[in-house]
Amino acid sequence: MTLDPKRHLPRAAAAALLGAAVLSLLTAPAAAKGAMEITAPGRPVRTGQALRISGDGDDDGAPYLRACVQERVLGTASWRTVGCGRTVSSGAGATVETNVRARRRGALQLRGVLYGLDAPGDPHPDVVRSSPVRMVRIH
Repeated sequence: MTLDPKRHLPRAAAAALLGAAVLSLLTAPAAAKGAMEITAPGRPVRTGQALRISGDGDDDGAPYLRACVQERVLGTASWRTVGCGRTVSSGAGATVETNVRARRRGALQLRGVLYGLDAPGDPHPDVVRSSPVRMVRIH
């Protein structure tokens, strides 16, 4: 019996391609899936008025999650946390509802931040997601 190179070469090439595909899947990093969103008024509000801000988020990259709302006045560099929801296990969907008082005229920026925790009482959570910034005009 003689070996036919035309017959065995395609099999060898297919086996090599399959091996390369499996190897690339094993070495590719897994991407965590999730999102964070908040709702804020789309209309201008008066100084002193309370704004009801709510948000929700989820991520499969951390065992526990906590959703928070942060604010800053347009032009300032630092964000200030104004409210957080309770800590939940991943997959349960973290939520937050808080009131924000419009203190000064101008523009108030709001965003939602989703923290990942290693344990329910983790003192140093990591930011895993943040929502797009929402701007509310105050007059």
